[in-house]
Amino acid sequence: MMPQITLDNVSKFFSQRGGVANELWTIAVADRGILESGEVKAAVKAVSLVIGQGERLGIVGSNGAGKSTLLHMIAQLSDPTIGTINIVGKVTSIMTLGIGLRDDLSGRQNIYVDGEIQGKTRSEVDDVIDEVIEFSELGEFIDYPVRTYSTGMKARLAFAMISHIDPEILIIDEALSVGDASFSAKATARILEICARGKIVILVSHSMESIKTICNRCLWMDDGRVIMDGSPDEVTKAYIDKVRGKDEAELLEKFRGHIGSRSFKPGYEIKELAWFCGEDREPRLLLEAGSVSVIHIQGLVGDAKESRVHVQIVRLDELLLFDEYLCVHKYLLKENFFAIEIEMNPLLLGAATYRLDVALELDSVTLAEASSVFEVYTLNAPKGGKPMLLYPLDVSVTHIQ
Repeated sequence: MMPQITLDNVSKFFSQRGGVANELWTIAVADRGILESGEVKAAVKAVSLVIGQGERLGIVGSNGAGKSTLLHMIAQLSDPTIGTINIVGKVTSIMTLGIGLRDDLSGRQNIYVDGEIQGKTRSEVDDVIDEVIEFSELGEFIDYPVRTYSTGMKARLAFAMISHIDPEILIIDEALSVGDASFSAKATARILEICARGKIVILVSHSMESIKTICNRCLWMDDGRVIMDGSPDEVTKAYIDKVRGKDEAELLEKFRGHIGSRSFKPGYEIKELAWFCGEDREPRLLLEAGSVSVIHIQGLVGDAKESRVHVQIVRLDELLLFDEYLCVHKYLLKENFFAIEIEMNPLLLGAATYRLDVALELDSVTLAEASSVFEVYTLNAPKGGKPMLLYPLDVSVTHIQ
């Protein structure tokens, strides 16, 4: 029979007194009384799904959304409080890489033990062990005790072992985020091989790129519920937009004291200060590292010939990362009105919170200033390699429509 997973109105409750809700709690929850009183927390709420052969299902959502709880139930590591889960096919789960390895045994011995647990004969393990060892990239360490391994080495061995047993249903919870970039790419390629053979793969990851690369279907979970089910591109975009909006509101509230404009002399004013990112040219406070981003500045000056615009980007620990002076008269659009756009292509700032400071200066005296706070995020943090310093910069004049 073809592998299939069916969830019918599945919920998982935990007692706020500690522990998983038992059958007595289930009865109480059924009439909603205890749930509404706050004595029980619902980690997963009324989820119904059918996952069929060949589907590669990604699950996204913030921490605490219920993703891992749902995976644990599908992996048969815990039971639903309410509802049923029917599974056709053998489930192999990778919840935390390295868990289950025997520290006193060598890597090679662990491969044979895991093969026995998976129902393989020794000769069947013999057929694939060289491939597993090569995939793990452990070299001579394969015959060392696992207790001598680093976390990354354990992760590589665990993934190599599990991904070479030809699983019918493979469940992965953030496994691809462990290890260096090279191993992550190999792991992704291996999962795609499994998918190509018509198996079922379920992946929970905070990496939107992994979801879009591996999966052909995506769920967005929030507060224990599935709020969107569709293509990876559509779901991840909706999720990122929602998270961006929430994070921008929190950023504004947290750093409100750093935001605003001030004029110290009549006729000098910074009227607009914003970051644009993407084709929509909407002001953004959250910018993706590596994207094409533009600093947009407009203002008034009394003396355009001698005035300068001083632009700085400062990390909130006061590390100065960008410091540039621009002569105002080069960017006049009409008398005493200027507009400047500084294009960062790409935006080469690391994930952090920054302050954008702009000042109008005449003879080194600040006559007007404005500040804004922005945050840079990355969907796929760089791993390995060597640091380098590179900052291509293009300054262009804004044209009024």
